[in-house]
Amino acid sequence: MADVRPFPGVTYDPARADISRVLCAPYDVISPAQQAAYLARDPHNAVRIVLNPAPGEARYSEAAATLRSWLGEGVLRLAPRAALYAHRHTFELPGTGRLMRTGLIAAVRLEPWSTGAVRPHEHTMPGPKQDRLQLLRATGADTEPIWVFHPDPTGEMRRRLESVTAREPTIDTEFVPEADSNEAPAAERHQLWAVDDPIGLAAVAGALPLYIADGHHRYETALFHAEESGGPEDAPTRFKVMLLSAAEDPGLLVLPTHRMVRASEQALHSAFTKLLADGWSNNDIADLDALTARLAVPATPGNFGFGVFAGGRFGYLEGPIAADAIEEIAPSIAALDVGLLHELILRPLLGIGAAELAAGDRVAYARDPREVESRVRTGDFNLGIFIRPPTLAQIQAVADAGENMPQKSTYFWPKPASGLLMALQEPGETPGARLLLGA
Repeated sequence: MADVRPFPGVTYDPARADISRVLCAPYDVISPAQQAAYLARDPHNAVRIVLNPAPGEARYSEAAATLRSWLGEGVLRLAPRAALYAHRHTFELPGTGRLMRTGLIAAVRLEPWSTGAVRPHEHTMPGPKQDRLQLLRATGADTEPIWVFHPDPTGEMRRRLESVTAREPTIDTEFVPEADSNEAPAAERHQLWAVDDPIGLAAVAGALPLYIADGHHRYETALFHAEESGGPEDAPTRFKVMLLSAAEDPGLLVLPTHRMVRASEQALHSAFTKLLADGWSNNDIADLDALTARLAVPATPGNFGFGVFAGGRFGYLEGPIAADAIEEIAPSIAALDVGLLHELILRPLLGIGAAELAAGDRVAYARDPREVESRVRTGDFNLGIFIRPPTLAQIQAVADAGENMPQKSTYFWPKPASGLLMALQEPGETPGARLLLGA
C-alpha cells in the first residue's frame, strides 16, 4: 500500500500572475526553442524554475533564487494548510475531439521499487537524474508532480473526485503548449480544487498499486535525495508529489513513439527478404493518413505488424510470431509490439541491439509521425517504422512482472502542465501526519 498524504501546495496567485501565461510543459519535453518561447511569454513563467536558462551550474542557483523571490513577492503563495488536490485536464485529440481526465494530486511516500507500492516499467539514465538532483538540492522544493496511474475497478475514486469537482475550482485556466515542430497545439484547460477533507480520498488512493506513467527519473532522484537528506520518518523530503490517474479514465491516453533508423540498403533489403520468406505480407499504403488508419486496426491474432516508410513509399508489414523466436523473451515484453519490434526486427535483422541503441546514432524517436516521414524524406534516416502503442494492461503486466520495456515505449499524453502546483520541503511543511489518514 502507498502512503498517500495531503500537503500544503504552492500555487500562483491569480491576482499577481496570469496563470494561462505562466504554465509550461514538463522540463523533459521542452526543446531550446520552446524554452525561449516560454521565457518570452511572461517574466514569471514556471520554466524559470523547472528549466532555468542560466548556463551551467548557475541554472540551479538561479532557479532557487527565482522560487524564493516569487514566494517573497507573493507571486507564488503557500497554502495555509495541507490538502489533497483534484485536477481536471481537458484537451483536444486530433480526429477524436475533446477529452477530459480527472485525477488526484497528493504527496506519496518514497519507497524502493522492491516494496511494490509504486511500480516502474522502464530503465533510467544517469544524466537526467543528476540534473534533477541538483535542482532539488538547490531549491528545496518539489517543482513538478510525476504522473502515475492506478486501477479503479469499482469507480470509488471517480465518484469521490466527482463530488469534489462539483463545486467551483480554485484555479481554472487555459494553457496552450508551445509547438515543437509544425504542429499547432490546441488550448488545454486546467482546473484545480483543494480538498480540505482528504481522509477518505487518501485512504482510497493508498489502497491501490501505483504505476509510473511519466517520471521514472524524477522518482529515483527524489528517493536518492530522501536517503541523502536523512531526517525523521515524516520529513517532507521523504515524499514526492504525484498526479494519480485512474486506468479506467477515458482521458488517460498512451500514444505510440515511432522509430527512425539508419541502416545500409543491403541490410534493409536482406531484412525485408527474410520477412517475406517467413510468410510475412508487405502491403503498399497510399499515404501517412492511410497508414495511421491501418495501424488503428489490431494485427491478426498470432501476428505482429508495423508500418514502414522507405524509398518514398509507405507500407504495412505483418506476419506470424514464431514461438522459438520469443522463447527467451519475458512474456510481458513479448506481448508488446515495441518489444517484438526490438527483439524480432531491429536486433536480429538490422543488427541494432542494446549497444547500438545506447550509442544513439542509428535509431531516433518521434511521437509525431509527420516528423518520421519528413526526416526520412530529407535523408536524415533511411527507414521510418510506425508502431501501435502498448495498452495500459500491458504496461501494468510489465511492471507487475518486474520487467522493463524498451527505451521510448510509452508516451502518456498530454502531460500535465508544470507550474500549476508545487511543494516546499522546508521542515515546517511536512505532509499531513499519518494519524490524519487514519492509518
